[in-house]
Amino acid sequence: MHYYFIYGVNISSEIELYKLEEIPKPTTIDILIHFGTPDSDIIGMINDKINSSMNSSRVWYRNEYGIFIIKNGNEIIIEPSENIPLTDIASFILGWCIAFIFQQRNYSAIHCSCLATNEKAILVSGCSGSGKSTTALKLIEKGYKYLCDDIAMVTPDNSLSIMPAFPCQKICRDVAENIDNEFIQYVDEKKDKFAYFNHADFCDIPQKLDTMFIIEKYDGDSIVFEELKGLKKLNGLMGMLFLYDAYKSLTFPKEEINRCIQIAGQIPIYKIYRPESQNTVEEICNIINNIIIEGGK
Repeated sequence: MHYYFIYGVNISSEIELYKLEEIPKPTTIDILIHFGTPDSDIIGMINDKINSSMNSSRVWYRNEYGIFIIKNGNEIIIEPSENIPLTDIASFILGWCIAFIFQQRNYSAIHCSCLATNEKAILVSGCSGSGKSTTALKLIEKGYKYLCDDIAMVTPDNSLSIMPAFPCQKICRDVAENIDNEFIQYVDEKKDKFAYFNHADFCDIPQKLDTMFIIEKYDGDSIVFEELKGLKKLNGLMGMLFLYDAYKSLTFPKEEINRCIQIAGQIPIYKIYRPESQNTVEEICNIINNIIIEGGK
């Protein structure tokens, strides 16, 4: 077994999760990840050509990697497909599986980079290709640390604490080509991404969530940004849920909607529209700094 401490919980896993730092066997296990076989009702649904279903305590789905069952916020069961590398399965576990299990633990999984500065946590989010990862890397160059890359777990309690994930960032090929191979590992996710094991810039101390930024490309010639309000703010947050597409094919849990309402009511959310054909990362970073460091003045 492999043991990890990520997102504030102890994990016991039969599968090695990338090259994440392992810990000694803890006295308590919060989440168990292991190989197993689906229950008979799941087999019946598969025979009826159903590939996923979800209720309040269990979600399961089947894809090219295998069958994955997430139960009760504390167990992930995998029946892998034949000839699938365990690294591919590990990548999927640290994506949808971990997002679903925290959803069962009353967290909202936000698709973003979570950065820390001056004891504040900020979320830099956006759809694929929007420039969020490039912006996050540039902010790290300017002295920010990162708590999470790709997914941040947020629960709507009064502390709004963001727990550190693990010291690994997903980067694209052009960035990976300029990094020592010792620190990167290819991640086969159909997006030509790499895992970059960056310990130097990792923040391992929980931080309070302060602000969220959503980056979006548009057909214009200058950056436009606005603070979202009302329903636009809620929809902006919900659209950045890591499980948003999964919910559209399964069901959108009422509990998730309520969490988003509570979170949106506690933090400011800004939308940054960047010109699609220009390199504006420096300007975007200046806008974010102005809002976070100088209070938007």
